[in-house]
Amino acid sequence: MPYVTITASRGLSAEQKKNLLQRSSDAVVQSIGAPLSHVRVLLHELPDGHYLNGGRFDTRALMFEVDFLAGRTGDQKAALIAALSHAGASTTGVSESEVRVCVVDFPKTDMGMANGVTAERLGR
Repeated sequence: MPYVTITASRGLSAEQKKNLLQRSSDAVVQSIGAPLSHVRVLLHELPDGHYLNGGRFDTRALMFEVDFLAGRTGDQKAALIAALSHAGASTTGVSESEVRVCVVDFPKTDMGMANGVTAERLGR
C-alpha cells in the first residue's frame, strides 16, 4: 500500500500510459516516502461518453484515487496531491486545473495485507 487508481479518458498512447503509471508511482514515493515495493498503480480508461464534467461530455477525464493506511500528515497529503496533479497534467496534456486527486485513509484494522492479516496485526 498505497494503491493509486487512475481513471482517464481513452486516447492516451501506449507511451503516455507507461509514463503516467511510472510518474504516478514516483510521485507517491517522493512525496510521502512510501517504499517503491509497496506502491501499486492501476489505470482504468473510460469509453467515450462515460464522463460528464460540469454538464459537458466533451471534456477529458483524469482522476486519481489514492488509498493508503491512515497516518500521513496534512503536509504529506498536500505534497502527494500536488505531485500527482502535476505528473498527470504534464503527461497527458489535461489542464492541471481539471485534474482531480482524492486521498482515502484506511484505518489499520480495515486493510488486509499479506495472507489476509490486518495491517494492524502486522504492526504497520
